Amino acid sequence: MIRVHHILLLCFLLDNFHFIICNNNNNTERDILLSFKLQLTDPNNALSSWRQDSNHCTWYGVNCSKLGERVQSLTLSGLSLSGEIPSTFGNLFSLKNLSLARNKFVGEIPTELGNLHNLSRLQLSENNFTGRFPTSIFFYLSSLVFLSLTKNNLSGELPQNFGHAFPNLTTLALATNRFEGVIPNSISNSSHLQIIDLANNRFHGPIPLFNNLKNLTHLTLGNNFLTSTTLLNLKFFDSLRNSTQLQILMVNDNNLTGDLPNSVAYLSGNLQQFCVSNNQLNGSIPKGMDKFQNLISFSFEQNYFTGELPLELGSLKKLEQLLIYQNRLSGEIPDIFGNFTNLYMLSLGNNQFSGRIHASIGKCKRLSLLDLEMNKLVGVIPKEIFQLSGLTTLYLHGNSLNGSLPPEFKMEQLQTMIVSDNKLSGNIPKIEVNVLKILKMARNKFSGSIPNSLGDLASLVTLDLSSNNLTGPIPESLEKLEYMVRLNLSFNKLEGEVPMKGVFMNLSQVDLQGNNRLCGFTNQVVHKLGVTLCVAGKKEKRNILLPIILGVIGAIVLFVSMLYLLWLLISLKKHEEEKRSLSSTPLKGLPQNISYGDIRLATDNFSATNLVGKGGFGSVYKGVFNTSNYESQTTILAVKVLDLQQRKATQSFSVECEALKNVRHRNLVKVITSCSSTDYKGDDFKALVMQFMPNGNLEMNLYPEDIESGSLLTLLQRLNIAIDVASAMDYLHHDCDPPIVHCDLKPANVLLDEDMVAHVADFGLARFLSQNPSEKHSITLELKGSIGYIAPEYGLGYKASTSGDVYSFGILLLEMFIAKKPTDEMFKEGLNMNNFEKKLLNIVDQRLINHYEYSTQNFGSDSHSGESGNISYSDGSNTYKAEECIASAMRIGLSCVAHHPKDRLTMREALSKLHVIKQFILGL
Repeated sequence: MIRVHHILLLCFLLDNFHFIICNNNNNTERDILLSFKLQLTDPNNALSSWRQDSNHCTWYGVNCSKLGERVQSLTLSGLSLSGEIPSTFGNLFSLKNLSLARNKFVGEIPTELGNLHNLSRLQLSENNFTGRFPTSIFFYLSSLVFLSLTKNNLSGELPQNFGHAFPNLTTLALATNRFEGVIPNSISNSSHLQIIDLANNRFHGPIPLFNNLKNLTHLTLGNNFLTSTTLLNLKFFDSLRNSTQLQILMVNDNNLTGDLPNSVAYLSGNLQQFCVSNNQLNGSIPKGMDKFQNLISFSFEQNYFTGELPLELGSLKKLEQLLIYQNRLSGEIPDIFGNFTNLYMLSLGNNQFSGRIHASIGKCKRLSLLDLEMNKLVGVIPKEIFQLSGLTTLYLHGNSLNGSLPPEFKMEQLQTMIVSDNKLSGNIPKIEVNVLKILKMARNKFSGSIPNSLGDLASLVTLDLSSNNLTGPIPESLEKLEYMVRLNLSFNKLEGEVPMKGVFMNLSQVDLQGNNRLCGFTNQVVHKLGVTLCVAGKKEKRNILLPIILGVIGAIVLFVSMLYLLWLLISLKKHEEEKRSLSSTPLKGLPQNISYGDIRLATDNFSATNLVGKGGFGSVYKGVFNTSNYESQTTILAVKVLDLQQRKATQSFSVECEALKNVRHRNLVKVITSCSSTDYKGDDFKALVMQFMPNGNLEMNLYPEDIESGSLLTLLQRLNIAIDVASAMDYLHHDCDPPIVHCDLKPANVLLDEDMVAHVADFGLARFLSQNPSEKHSITLELKGSIGYIAPEYGLGYKASTSGDVYSFGILLLEMFIAKKPTDEMFKEGLNMNNFEKKLLNIVDQRLINHYEYSTQNFGSDSHSGESGNISYSDGSNTYKAEECIASAMRIGLSCVAHHPKDRLTMREALSKLHVIKQFILGL
């Protein structure tokens, strides 16, 4: 029988066993830490106290237990340390806190950390760790309360039983890594969670549900690839009903679609940040927003929300950010700004708001950014806006605002002011803002002279006053602006000599065209800036004689004008016979023969505002034509005005007319009529009036000037455009008699209508193929097309052929999926299968794979928009389909650019293969 004193002895030994073991391992822990120090780079000598002859429990960042001096905490954050975490850290069995955040550690996180069964805090954020996060930590560290790995390069997936692995976890911070896969719904089983931050990763699949997280305060899922529908949105917000402590909710920059439910109003009244920006959400903004009286940031921008701005937002007195730009909201902006005394960012731009700007915005005294650009706002700009002393950014461009600006204003913090594309008038005010960097007031009705005070804006980088009614000389004070990189004073009525110092020394930074009374003293200035040559030594005399000369000229002009009108009446009949329509069905209400006067009126005297683009033989303008006796009934058309000073421009006009007068195809640009007349000077004038394409050309869509705001062409859109172009070329080559060769196929000549349907344009270099076999190999001395798209045989003088068009199409097809121009360095080795077959998916536009999405409702239609819903694949088949589609399309492109014409596909074969790819990608 075991005696009582035996039991007491056993209990004593067990109670002191940990003490005995701990004392025997002190040297081991000291050795582990010293070895760790030797492997580190310590630029600030922060670990100088770590010495062999001292007690390791007294070292910087080391905390030990009172009994046995075992290391319980190692805190070395923010010391710029670099190196790797040694696997020997798994001997530190008593460690409860390991914090190495904000350093420069590299390598993988050791799997041995899974042995630290007492660890409650693991903080490794803001380092350079790579590889997969060890599964041993997921499976064996159930004691973890705090886990932060943000801002590393870690990868891998979260286990499906995540919530069961960490029952005590309160903070989960994995943001800004490369984690992927589906976010498991089991996270809800970690019922103590307060902070979930999974932003800036590669998580995909449906947006997860977070039931039973009563302590949740922060939920951040932004910048992933999560998807949703209206029904899933309802479930998601319902799952947060019990999270009554929620303060931050961010699901921005994902692929969420559908409406937001009214159950949004059931979210926590403690909500401070609510962000759903940069998704594809639609419908109206949910009601009940007045519940969130603690809301600081309301961020719904870059979606497809419609309807009006809720009046109840005006009750949110603590609001600091109201961001709803780039949606489809309409109606008048409600007068809700009186209570926004804390608001510093107000961005409602790129919507369809109408009405006036409320003066109550002036009560937002802390306002730093005011963005109302690209709406339909009218009326004057309230003077109260120019009294906001803290305003740094003012965007009011692209509206119909009128009236004048205050004669002077002092906005001490203003850095950017853009009021272009309105109807503002009066003089340019005196602006006294030392930090102003960007000032754009173009395309308004400002008059008077350019104030000298602009030269005192020492920080000015960009100044654009183009397309106004400004008069007088260019102030020499502008020469003082040493940081100026862009000066645009074009299309005004400026006069006198062009200054020669400062920004004017770099002519590539200055645009003065359209000012006929400006002059320069050097041929370089005259040539580059489009001004006349000044007459040296005649300045004073010219100023004295100017009124006399102008009077004489005026009389002469009046007399000549009368003679010209008489001549015009006599020759009118002759010129009317020269005009002919290229369309047998002109637009209803539009005269079949359009005159020079009609075109001049429609283009606002060929205003730069209406200039769409320029080509080798002329310029294209947007024209607004009256289609009835009522001014309100108008039609927007494109007008291609030939530059008859260019060699062969007249020939190009004739060729284009001949090529297009009998062709009819959905994917060819439709020419409405032509004009062959004289202008007001009596010079010949020729123009083509065509269908207007609101989405511009393919080139500007592939390479938008502003990448952030530019709309990315999706994979399906690019495939549809390729099929459209191939259909047009197939028609020209195989269905026209005689066949027509375009000779200048390139992205700039592929126009996109409102539905993103492509139309091939610009037939100025087109050729009709001869049916005489003997002319098959005849040569010509001219290259046909544009550099980078010209078939190699044309360089040897071969005659234009359909295979030459096929080559151009192949280049265009490759360019669409690579997003690199054919003059790029990557093509220097030539275009062939051997060079590109093995690296097709390495050179493609990666955005097509990373943002792969397709419409589920428009697959069976001709629409190219693809905006209504997504198909998502949890097994990775989405990426597979995207890559297969791109690779197949690029192989077609490579088959079209074979060096020998006989080895190329025909357009009919290429079109057939593209249709097969589309059927594959749509699962038909």
